Amino acid sequence: MATLTKLEPPFAWMGRYWTTVGLVGLALLAALFRFYQLGGLPPGLDETSARVGLEALSLSPTHLFPNLNGFDGYAPLWVWLQAASVHVFGHGILALRFWSAIAGFLAVGATWLWIRDWIGPRAAWPAAFLMAVCPWAVTTARSGLGTALITFLVPATLWLGTRAWRAPKLGWWAGLGVVVAADLLSGPLGLLVALAAAGLGIWMMVAHHDLTKFPRPKLVGTGIAAVGLAVLGYLVGVNLSAIKALPSAIGIVSNWTTIGTNIVKVLLMFNVHGDENYRHNLSGEPLLNAFVGLMLVAGLLVSISRLHQHRYQRLIIMLGIFLVPAFVAPNVPNSSWAAAVLPVVFALVGVGTAYMLELWYTTFPVNSAARATGLGAIAILIGLSTLQGYTQYFHAYAGSSAVYTAFNEGTTQLALRLPNDKSKADRFVVAPADQLPVAQYLNYNQPHTQFITTAQLQVLPIAASHRLFYITAASRDEAVTTLKAKFPGGTLEPHYSDFNLVEIYYTYEVGQ
Repeated sequence: MATLTKLEPPFAWMGRYWTTVGLVGLALLAALFRFYQLGGLPPGLDETSARVGLEALSLSPTHLFPNLNGFDGYAPLWVWLQAASVHVFGHGILALRFWSAIAGFLAVGATWLWIRDWIGPRAAWPAAFLMAVCPWAVTTARSGLGTALITFLVPATLWLGTRAWRAPKLGWWAGLGVVVAADLLSGPLGLLVALAAAGLGIWMMVAHHDLTKFPRPKLVGTGIAAVGLAVLGYLVGVNLSAIKALPSAIGIVSNWTTIGTNIVKVLLMFNVHGDENYRHNLSGEPLLNAFVGLMLVAGLLVSISRLHQHRYQRLIIMLGIFLVPAFVAPNVPNSSWAAAVLPVVFALVGVGTAYMLELWYTTFPVNSAARATGLGAIAILIGLSTLQGYTQYFHAYAGSSAVYTAFNEGTTQLALRLPNDKSKADRFVVAPADQLPVAQYLNYNQPHTQFITTAQLQVLPIAASHRLFYITAASRDEAVTTLKAKFPGGTLEPHYSDFNLVEIYYTYEVGQ
C-alpha cells in the first residue's frame, strides 16, 4: 500500500507556490472566523472575563503579580496579557477578546506546523482548514477566556519540542523554553501541557540515551523554562490558601461513579450531544459536524492500527492525557475544559482525511481524473463544513436569545449607557453579585457610581438627593419593591433589547 509520504501533494500544479497560497488562504479564513464582529459577538460580556479584566486593571508597577483564584483560572499569564490589552484598548469588550482571538488564530497555524512534522502535510492541510472553521474552535477563540490560549500552546509546545529534538539548535530550544514557561503560567490546563511535554521529552531522551547530555541549546531552553517555574513557585507560595482551595474553586469532580458517567458523556460530545452551556456551544449541538466527526473516528481507528509507529503512539497518548480535565469537569460535557484536546482531535481528523485520500489514490494510482475527483470531493466537504461553521456561529448562535442571556445582555447594555448619562445624580447599579463585575469593569473608575446588590439596596441610607438607580432584569422585582418603599414617587422606566425587544434593564429616578 502506498504511504502518505509517497503520494503527490494536492495542488501540485501550482508548483512551488502551492504551500504559500494554501497558507495565505488558511490565514485569511482563520482570521475571518476569529476577528469578524469580535466586539459584538458574543453579544455581551460574561462575568468571568469581566473579573479578569478588573484584576488586570488593578495591576500596576507596584502590583505586578496577580492573585491566583478560580475567577482567573489560576493563570497569571492570562491576566498579564489582558492587562496589556485593556491598557492599550481601554476597558471595553474588545480588549478582553483580543488575546483569545489572537491565540485562536495562531493555534490554526501552530496545528498545521505540528501535524506536518508528526504525520505529514496531507494530514496537516484538512486538519488546519477544518479547525479554522469548526464552531467549537471558533467559539473558544472568541470567548475572551484563557482556555483559548491553551489551544495555541498545545500544538506550539509539541511542534517546538519536535523541532528541538530533531535539530538541537539554540533557536528551537529557546522557543521551546518560552512556550513551556507560558504553559506553566497558564493555569491547570497549561501545567498539564507542560507535564505531558516534559514526560514525552524524557521518554524520548531515555530511549536514545540522551537524558544526561546538556549542550548549550538545551541548557538555554531549560533555563528559560526554569524562570517560568520559579515565577509559578513564587505565586503559589503567596497564594497558598487559594491553591489549597483549587479543586473546590473550579469544581473538580472526585466521585468515581460520576467520573465514569462523565467519560461516556465526553466521548459522545464530539458526534452526538455537546455542551449545553451557551457560552461554549449552541443548544447541545455536537462539537463536530457529521463529516468532521466521521473523519475523527477514521483517524482514531487508523492511529490505533498504526500504534507500532511512534508518532501514532504519541498522538493517542496526548489524546488520553488531554481528555482527563474534561472527565472531571463540572456540568459535563464541558467543551471549555476540553480545550487542550482540541488540536489533538483535529490532528486525528487530519489523519482520517489523509487516509481516505490514501485509499482513493491507491485504488486509482494512474487515473488522474479519478484522483482529482477524490480530492475534489474532500475539498467540497471542507467547503460545506466552512459554510456550516459560518451559519452555525454567525447566524444560529448569534441569533439565539439564550446566548444573549448567557452573556448578560441587560447588564452589558446598562453599563454601556452609563458613561452617556450626563445627569448630576448619584447613580447606583443594582444587580446580582455574579453580574456586578460586568458593570464594574465596563464602568471602571466611573465617578458618582456605586455598584450594589439588592441586599445592599435594602440598607442604603434614605436621602433627599437626586438619585438614579439602574436595575437589571434579574433584580427587578425585589429592587423595585424596596425602592418604592424607601423612595416613593420615583419614576420607573423600562429599557428594551435591540435584539428581541424584551425588557432587559430598568431605571428608577428620584429627587429630580
